[in-house]
Amino acid sequence: MGALHFDFMSDKLGYQTNIYVTLPRCVEKGEAPKGILYLLHGGGGNGLDWMRNTAIERYAQPYDLAVIMPEVDGSCFYADMVHGYPYFQYITEEVPAAMEAMLPLLRGVEKRYVAGFSMGGYGAYKWAFNKPEFFTAAANLSGLSFVVDLMADQSHGLPGKDQVIECNWGSLEALKGGDSDSKEWIDKAASEGTALPKLFAGMGREDFSYDYSQKYLAYAAEKGIEIHYEEMDGGHDWIVWDAMIQKFMAWAVEQG
Repeated sequence: MGALHFDFMSDKLGYQTNIYVTLPRCVEKGEAPKGILYLLHGGGGNGLDWMRNTAIERYAQPYDLAVIMPEVDGSCFYADMVHGYPYFQYITEEVPAAMEAMLPLLRGVEKRYVAGFSMGGYGAYKWAFNKPEFFTAAANLSGLSFVVDLMADQSHGLPGKDQVIECNWGSLEALKGGDSDSKEWIDKAASEGTALPKLFAGMGREDFSYDYSQKYLAYAAEKGIEIHYEEMDGGHDWIVWDAMIQKFMAWAVEQG
């Protein structure tokens, strides 16, 4: 196994940023990984979160997965920000291209997975729903919600919520119906009969967003969007995300 840190100038962002990578042992033999797992971090976090808070390198090893952990602004919600940076373009276009250029063994790997927690779970589904042909499976861990409802709920204590809305989308009205609207993803996929990647969701029963998740899952089921869902004791924390990422990898690889 190997761990790499790339510090490079992003053309999309116009500043130096970081990508962290773990590689399975098979690359030591000159063999390509059997799959690539993109892991997205949550709000207020960075690209090291998965390596610091889980044993992701060890978890990925039995499946011969390369793991790619990019870094974004901690409150960007993986948006092409109205007042800020084009993070969705960066994550979905530049990161895969940069990784294949820097690591030739990743070229042509057919099995691709994406997962994230909290804001990163929302980002993982955003990527999967908007570019479904790119992934085999996707996981949303504790980020299941209709983002418009979440942002409009005044009882929810998201720090700097008004600034997040203004910087990322301009307004709640501008968010509705666009490629950042998590309800629109479901509606569009259902109406167009989109061939989606296999979808996984995980949640702690004591999570503050638990009720949001149940509403989201019920709506997806009503629209015929299949999501494999698991829950466990726990809150909005690494106890849940550490357990669920292991469940997701085993499930995703089994799905083929």
